[in-house]
Amino acid sequence: MPRSALTALAALLDRSLVQIAEAAADGRTFDRSLIVRVSDVWDNNTLPLFAAATGRTGLRREQGARRALRWMAGFGDDRYVWMVEQSAAAGHPVAGLIPAPSARHRGPYRDYLGQVQPAFGPLTEAALADYDLTDCRILGLQVELVGERLEADLALTAPRRYDCGEPAWGEAELALALEAVGELEFTADSTTTTGALDLHVGPAGVELTLAGHGRLVAERADLGIADSHWHLSSAGRAADAVTPPPGKDRERPPPLFLRESGAARSAAVLLHRAMLEIRSARYASHASRRRVLALCRIFDGAGTELLAAARRGEAGFRSLVERWVERGGDAWARWFAEQLSTRSHHGRTERWVAGLVEESRARQAPAAEARRRPPEVAALRLLIVHFDGHRGHPGGPASAVVHLAVPPSPEDGGAWGLLTAEVNRFERLRLGPGAFTGPAPVGRGPGSLSLGTGFTVSRRSRESGQVGAAEPTIGP
Repeated sequence: MPRSALTALAALLDRSLVQIAEAAADGRTFDRSLIVRVSDVWDNNTLPLFAAATGRTGLRREQGARRALRWMAGFGDDRYVWMVEQSAAAGHPVAGLIPAPSARHRGPYRDYLGQVQPAFGPLTEAALADYDLTDCRILGLQVELVGERLEADLALTAPRRYDCGEPAWGEAELALALEAVGELEFTADSTTTTGALDLHVGPAGVELTLAGHGRLVAERADLGIADSHWHLSSAGRAADAVTPPPGKDRERPPPLFLRESGAARSAAVLLHRAMLEIRSARYASHASRRRVLALCRIFDGAGTELLAAARRGEAGFRSLVERWVERGGDAWARWFAEQLSTRSHHGRTERWVAGLVEESRARQAPAAEARRRPPEVAALRLLIVHFDGHRGHPGGPASAVVHLAVPPSPEDGGAWGLLTAEVNRFERLRLGPGAFTGPAPVGRGPGSLSLGTGFTVSRRSRESGQVGAAEPTIGP
């Protein structure tokens, strides 16, 4: 019997929710990067799945699903590999249903105006030859445990060595992404973030030394350059001579709307909004392990369920939406009411949705959780630092966001939880060699947060500018 593209597409959704739940199962292994990557798949692909499932004939349903799979796989080699691996794990492989990635030009490319642009690629000393690394300014630092591997991202500016031949517009920003970090030491004040960058790239890996600030050693690193004048640099001029014209447009997207205006649209909207809610973990200060797990539980098996609902039409999708609302319980009733009430409906569907919204709003929301006491021990999972004047906070003060894995509480069901600590207007930061090695005693002095001897961050007073005048904010 030939494989069904529609069944494979639905199974891939089911598998995605399982994969996300596994990544959020325990604070000590919370994999924010994986959660964001997988949920992001369904931003562009939830509606195509519903459109295929509600096709008028079996042929149209299969054609719609194949088109959706091809569109989904067209977002790069990594996406294709993920689809092949996860669909096989789900028991409905897509290999053979979608074409393998074709050989593509890698390296510098041309934008829509035809101007050559630098590609994000391996970090080499030659790639930085057009910039003066003796006078860098650090904009931000992110260090995160991705699974069991430590990764770091460093953003900085560096003066151009080349002559633009025109008034320079903006600074050149360099983004360094380091994988499998083995050694890490970093110390900085919020304002003293300038110095020389010394770079060594060899067979053993990459070593970065930041004068006066620290040292990072990793197995490999990639470089991204944001420079409006890069096409005038030595590397840019060389690339301009060999870079082909822009490639043909990728395959046209499948339908991103539903012809169905009834309960199928309501179901599609809810699932899409749930994936966006999960994807909000990309904003570290809003990442919530509990919310991710709750949404995975509510929408568990959504792919298989929506295929069954499609076979029953309007009644099937109404039952599906009501089932999701019931799984959410009182804690999620207001969320469902908000999502359903902001969409337009017609006729009997409008009356049904209005009734469901009214019922959801009438449910008694659970009492707010008591504020959790600061943990005595914790494990550092993530640190994001924005220094004074960072482009994400122009003119704003330095800030830091920290993710801490903390011992189980009754609400976490025996698994370690995840807490977020925000330190606005931080003054001093120190990362030592043992910062990410595991649980350590938590220290909280006036305006400071520390973990063992490997990590300390202190905050300055809004009024006086003195260090240690206010407490960091810690929340679930």
